[in-house]
Amino acid sequence: MATGLIPLAPSNRRCLPEHLRDQVFDRHVLHQAHIPGDRLRAADILQVTHGAHRALTMPLTGWETLGYPTPPVSRPPEEVAVVVKRARAVASHQTALRLHGFILPPWLQDDDGLIHVSRPHARGVASRRGVVTHGRTVPAEDVEVMHGIPVTSIERTWADLAALLPMGMVDELVVAGDGIVKRPWTPQGRLEPLTTVQRLRDAVKRAGRYKGVRTARSALDLIRAGSDAATETKMRLALVHTGLPEPELQLILDPSRPVSPDGDMGYRQWRLVLHYDGAPHDDEAQKLVDAWRNKGWHDAGWAQIWATVEDYRDDFRRVIHEVRCRRDEVEGQG
Repeated sequence: MATGLIPLAPSNRRCLPEHLRDQVFDRHVLHQAHIPGDRLRAADILQVTHGAHRALTMPLTGWETLGYPTPPVSRPPEEVAVVVKRARAVASHQTALRLHGFILPPWLQDDDGLIHVSRPHARGVASRRGVVTHGRTVPAEDVEVMHGIPVTSIERTWADLAALLPMGMVDELVVAGDGIVKRPWTPQGRLEPLTTVQRLRDAVKRAGRYKGVRTARSALDLIRAGSDAATETKMRLALVHTGLPEPELQLILDPSRPVSPDGDMGYRQWRLVLHYDGAPHDDEAQKLVDAWRNKGWHDAGWAQIWATVEDYRDDFRRVIHEVRCRRDEVEGQG
């Protein structure tokens, strides 16, 4: 049966040296091992990219072992690293966004099966199968190595996201920004943020003029540390866009107490707290915590608004209305 492979002479059907079985190699390395070049056409050898090959039995790292529930790239990290390096580029845009774990709009969430890289315009397009080239110069301070892959820093990746969004789509960029400047919650306490607004601002400045830079600059003024989820950011922006004041994020009823009821956001001047109760709040243990939280705010005389996914789908119109009613009620009494 024809397989499309060119049969090798018996003298060429030799095992690869042990040191070549767990690494990507090229013809030069093969020559140094005194193995004929046509050995690369054997069925046990896979071409990773032009000029780079590996043994089919080479042990590869699973993305799940690196902490990714869903693979950010369809190819294993060892292959991605080789492709990017041989393209003399840096992984960027969609590939970098997934490697960094950004919160993305729906149309950017699906893996397109391609590796996106950036390299200066002067180098031209990296004409490699499965590679998309973005003509961008990336300064050394905006490059890091993740899992052996040269990739744009989290700050530069956020700046590049602006180029992938329709012009003027600021809110989606704010959602992504909030997601990387927040202090992630853990049972042991909140962690340090991945970056800061100032570092994002510096990265945009280094990027210079590019498609999306105006969107990025507008988003920088709206990013806040304190939103634990994209839905919370969307609720905050909905309130602000209608002219209401900025709510206080991660509002605590009594900051002087070691344990005190909290809320996603609120207005201390109106004694109003807002909760976004998403899917995690359906957990029975979480329901007990929420009940304790709600009672604490109620006993303190605060008004509460509970937002759900239905409010999210309706652009938080009900929430906005209830916030205005509470504002008018409190200020009318004054």
